[in-house]
Amino acid sequence: MVCERCGRAFDETRQDYCKYCRTVHNANGKAIRDLKGMLCYLTGKFGAEMLLDRKRADALFADFFPKEEALRKQFFVALYDGCAQKLYSVREKPFEVRCAAATKLVKSLRDEIGIKGRTAAEIVEAVGCAAGCEISFKKSEALPASETESRKNVTDAAEQYSLGRHFDRLRDYEKALYWFESSALQDFGEAECYMGLYRLEGRGGILNIEQAREWFVRAAENGVAQAEYYVGYFYAEGIACEPDEDKAYEFFLKSAKGGCEEAIEMIALCYENGVHVKQNKDAAKKWRKHELSHEAYFEEPAAEVPKAETDDGEALYQSARRCLAEKDYEGAALFYKRAAELGHIRAQCSYGKCLYTGNGVAKDPAEAFRYFKMAADGNSNIARYNLGVMYLKGVYVPKDVDKAREYFSIAAANGHEEAAKILKKLK
Repeated sequence: MVCERCGRAFDETRQDYCKYCRTVHNANGKAIRDLKGMLCYLTGKFGAEMLLDRKRADALFADFFPKEEALRKQFFVALYDGCAQKLYSVREKPFEVRCAAATKLVKSLRDEIGIKGRTAAEIVEAVGCAAGCEISFKKSEALPASETESRKNVTDAAEQYSLGRHFDRLRDYEKALYWFESSALQDFGEAECYMGLYRLEGRGGILNIEQAREWFVRAAENGVAQAEYYVGYFYAEGIACEPDEDKAYEFFLKSAKGGCEEAIEMIALCYENGVHVKQNKDAAKKWRKHELSHEAYFEEPAAEVPKAETDDGEALYQSARRCLAEKDYEGAALFYKRAAELGHIRAQCSYGKCLYTGNGVAKDPAEAFRYFKMAADGNSNIARYNLGVMYLKGVYVPKDVDKAREYFSIAAANGHEEAAKILKKLK
């Protein structure tokens, strides 16, 4: 699967998030970038009741969406304002009752906490959807863009960009330009790209090719794929800069990996015609089908293919420890398992213990043995001790004192005191 956010390929059969940028994808391969999608994803995995446990819900959000700090703060505020509990309690009530409860929550977030009305409505709607509580708002509660714009007090770059998009759709280009520029001056990448488009096409009353290129370059530095395509196009045609086909190809390739359709077509044409790369019709077809995982076809004279950041499972292991401290045994087992699947040795041993004792998960001695064996192969003395106990007692495996003594001996030689005590008794 190709990540919609960074354009790199990852194996969706092993995990549903991109190992490069940690963006979670749904079953259809779409990146989950909004609060509603994130909460629905979590409740789909752990049930809507998860929202009622504030600490666990916050911990799960932090672990599954570690880079979404802004949305996590919104969710955290909603949790502690009681949104999840109130909406969950009225989810089976008549529609009018649900909407009235949601409206009160919007007012609470807006008036008592200070969240802008439009944002508050989106937060409540997201929590309600995840909690299984269907709701809708009147326009006055949701604060449409035209009303918000009239107040002239919007300072958040993302909200300014949203207002720009709103007026752009209405073809009120002067107002759209005002909000895009306000957002772009705060280094908001998507707004910088729109500033480039407006200057390039003269929308909003100003046509300036040099400024257009400057805005596209700034947006490209922020990783906006569409802007990277335009920078490549300017280099290719020599618009407001000296022609440079190598740099043009470099930017087209970056943009194509980011999912820009025009750039993907350009890279496909390069492979089709043998420009900058060796001619390869199959590679051209694969690019057009967005099959970007075939790194053998990446011939990049100006940039190296980025290496994947390794995920050793330590963050998940620590999440399990936090759950254990809160006596959330199911949560602990869940995180131990996820960390174990990534090869974390201590997590493999801990999850094996959960399976052996039935703590947070159904008892399964066979699986417990398998995880203990994985950890023992990774040099875990605790896992060797546990395997020794299973052979000594004949749990899942036939009783075998010699085999138990072998595991106890290795563990004891590496300083495991309990293994040493049992070994003395066996001798």
